[in-house]
Amino acid sequence: MGRLFWKFFFSFWLTLLAAAISTGSFVWLKHATDDDPLSRDERLIDYHGIPYVQVAADISRIQGLEALSAFLKQSQQNSLMTVMAVNTDNQDLLGRSVDLAALSQARQLLAKGKDKIIEQIRVDNQPFLLYAPLAEPEKAPGPLFKKSWVLKHLPLLLIIISAILASLFFSGLLAWYFTRPISSLKQAFQAVADGKLDTRVSPAMRKRRDELAELGENFDFMTSQISSLVNGQRQLLHDVSHELRSPLARMQAAIGLAQQQPEKVNSTLNRLEKEAERMSDLVGELLLLSRMETGVSHNQPAEIDINLLLDEIVADARFEAEAKSVHILYQHDGRVSLHGQQELLHRAIENVLRNAIRFSDAGDSISLRAGLDATGKQFEILIEDEGPGVSDDDLDKLFRPFFRGEPQRRDGIGLGLTIAQRAVASHRGQIEAKNRPQGGLRMRISLPV
Repeated sequence: MGRLFWKFFFSFWLTLLAAAISTGSFVWLKHATDDDPLSRDERLIDYHGIPYVQVAADISRIQGLEALSAFLKQSQQNSLMTVMAVNTDNQDLLGRSVDLAALSQARQLLAKGKDKIIEQIRVDNQPFLLYAPLAEPEKAPGPLFKKSWVLKHLPLLLIIISAILASLFFSGLLAWYFTRPISSLKQAFQAVADGKLDTRVSPAMRKRRDELAELGENFDFMTSQISSLVNGQRQLLHDVSHELRSPLARMQAAIGLAQQQPEKVNSTLNRLEKEAERMSDLVGELLLLSRMETGVSHNQPAEIDINLLLDEIVADARFEAEAKSVHILYQHDGRVSLHGQQELLHRAIENVLRNAIRFSDAGDSISLRAGLDATGKQFEILIEDEGPGVSDDDLDKLFRPFFRGEPQRRDGIGLGLTIAQRAVASHRGQIEAKNRPQGGLRMRISLPV
């Protein structure tokens, strides 16, 4: 149980406990007030005399003053109950001594509406107050822990105890309900920090439908993204090591050959120059890819005339295509401006087009069509070639770093399509590859206008 659990627990419990005690105290005070308005004072009135007081009042109303006097005498002589009948001059009907304190308390009870304990009558136009005084004054109730008080207030005590126990139970339940997923998240964060990137917390959330469950889903999405990035970095590091090892091995072999056969120094230098250029191109591609993945760019976005950009790319590509006797068919619809980085878009489209040229044979044709789609919200660039295409299993791998499908060509680094995909994605666009039914590969680039 962490500190957050106890904070929740005590917050809920103290709130429920305060509410229960406040309600119980109010009920108890109201009950005590209604039950005995003089509970805090010395009691001088005998509540057990209520029946005699009521009988005396009925006799006086029906039979008169003499009958009342006879009833009072008989009650006193038989030691049944002493009932006083006092007039406004504080004189008893039978001439008995009057305890002024008891008389005062009787008048207070009458003023509070206790007309069953105290009776106010009028006989022969004379007002009398009927009440039964105690033979000995009764003290107010003793300490709260007395048995009589406990028995008297037992229902209320049971309610308060039940409220306390219920508040403890439900406070603990609520605190556990809120802190359990937080504890799961804490353990999951620790597991991720230890390198366990396959950690997920959604199963622990079960059927929760609240903000904590959404937090768990966000955590799972975060860990999946981190896992994907880390695995991608590991794979990239492995591929870079492999790509660099090959030209370095060839350079070492060329140096060894030059040492053994001095007459082949010129051809060896040419080989070394070619491998050095290959390594330089590889490093340049990696740096560009790294800048794109981290969002670092030296160029500010600007308005781009995409058709003018395509004209330049196609013009440059035709020099390479003519050397292989490959024909490029190019058409576009109207002028469209896009907001973005011209260098990245130029690199992306050029890489796709050069990739089509690389895998085309002499006499093949490459088609490049560009224009707005039917909605007018997307600018589409469609590049189709007549090359060998790619197996269906490899279509999703085309944009992975250093992936080269069959047939492999030694002059390719394997980063061109990866850079193209990253560049298009940075412009909120999409690029997809499909095999043509008649042979060759179709690359579609969609960019939002």
